[in-house]
Amino acid sequence: MLKVSVEEAAINLKNLLEQVAKGEEVILIDENQVVARLVPPQKKEQRLASMKQFREALVVKGEPLSATIINARIEERH
Repeated sequence: MLKVSVEEAAINLKNLLEQVAKGEEVILIDENQVVARLVPPQKKEQRLASMKQFREALVVKGEPLSATIINARIEERH
């Protein structure tokens, strides 16, 4: 991870972007505070989990929704 000032980044932006394209992360600093990060773009697979992974990650708690609805209707009748 490379840390550079905003002023230096403005002067060497092309070189910094080349490093980022190679996988390097660049931190931009202004007045001794981090103000931005330049990171390589993520591939589509990295941004979104597959639908299968998403479904497997879900944990359902309690009774099924259909049972809840049936029970609510029964209670309304009485």
